[in-house]
Amino acid sequence: MWLDVPATLVTENNDYRDPHLMVIRRTSRVLIVEDSDSERELLCEILREEGLEAIGCGSAKAGLELVDTQDFGLAVVDLRLPDLSGTQLLDRIHQLDEDLRVIIYTGAASYDSVKEAINLGAFAYVEKLSDPSELLRHVHRACHEQVNRYAADLESAVAERTEELARSNRELGDFASIVAHDLRTPLLTISGYSQILREKNQASLDTESTEYLGHIVEAVNRMNRLIEDLLDYSHVGRAEDPFQDVELDGVLTQAEANLKAAVQQSGAKIVRGPLPTVPGNATQLLQLFQNLLGNAIKFHGDEAPRIRIEATQKDESWQFAVEDNGIGIEPNNRDRVFQVFQQVHGKDYAGTGIGLAICKKIVERHRGTIWLESTPGKGSTFFFTLPSQSQAQ
Repeated sequence: MWLDVPATLVTENNDYRDPHLMVIRRTSRVLIVEDSDSERELLCEILREEGLEAIGCGSAKAGLELVDTQDFGLAVVDLRLPDLSGTQLLDRIHQLDEDLRVIIYTGAASYDSVKEAINLGAFAYVEKLSDPSELLRHVHRACHEQVNRYAADLESAVAERTEELARSNRELGDFASIVAHDLRTPLLTISGYSQILREKNQASLDTESTEYLGHIVEAVNRMNRLIEDLLDYSHVGRAEDPFQDVELDGVLTQAEANLKAAVQQSGAKIVRGPLPTVPGNATQLLQLFQNLLGNAIKFHGDEAPRIRIEATQKDESWQFAVEDNGIGIEPNNRDRVFQVFQQVHGKDYAGTGIGLAICKKIVERHRGTIWLESTPGKGSTFFFTLPSQSQAQ
């Protein structure tokens, strides 16, 4: 036998924090307000067989308490109740929850009652003597309508949030460019006056003073490199150009050409296998290969650098490996190297500690991952993945 159920005892699982779960649960929950025990039990049974969560009560007062304290996607309301009419209850329900769909369910239909219910915003008007499939048709229609409305609202919210993030990224990028310009101005002044002092007083400057001026110029150059690297890092995430097919063989050739002086000076030998064409940003992928090659050349040991680059197809991605015979990296530093300003080899090697952080950001923007395997004193291999053509389509 179905009795009036206190609102606080209907369910122990009423606290859904996840908004998606809340919508799913709301859509699948139906309130039945029917004073006839047998009718209420029959309706709840019919709806539960459809996979819906049916909550029944026998009076308008109990129904309003449930609507006020819980989430429902739909209410099926008897037109004739002991304390309020179905249309009065419909009006009170919409005062509490204007989005709740209400179906008037009655065995005493009349033109005036139908007209009143529709004017008050009833979702449907179903006679009790009709086939239950008619009620179920309206129930499913109400559920689908709410899901579609939620999907449209969610799509609109995502689009709005995406535009907000894009605008925020543009503003941050503009801010970074302005700060970089403002920082460079005094640096150029310091560097310029240092050069003038050294040139005008070269004959009278002692060794110590010349050395001090040299340190000033070096510090200015390091600061300029740091500003450039920070700008590169900030620009990776806000690139808005659509991905295009990028032939990585050509990208690697350009990276080697850009590093020609370092390759010749170190005596580096680069061995490369065939590389694929992938969807991406050509400028960023060039920077990725150039940073990894540059690191392999810079952090070499007593022997001349030997570098091997190859690509292997793994399911729907390509896995790349950049292997060197350099000084290697300690195990506890393998994650730190991808963080900003992490110079795990100390100040013995020039750099700002941003190059590998840029690599990580580029790979992740291309929906890939990057990691490192290394043996101290024997070399390192940087692995990263990029989606293949088939995955991008």
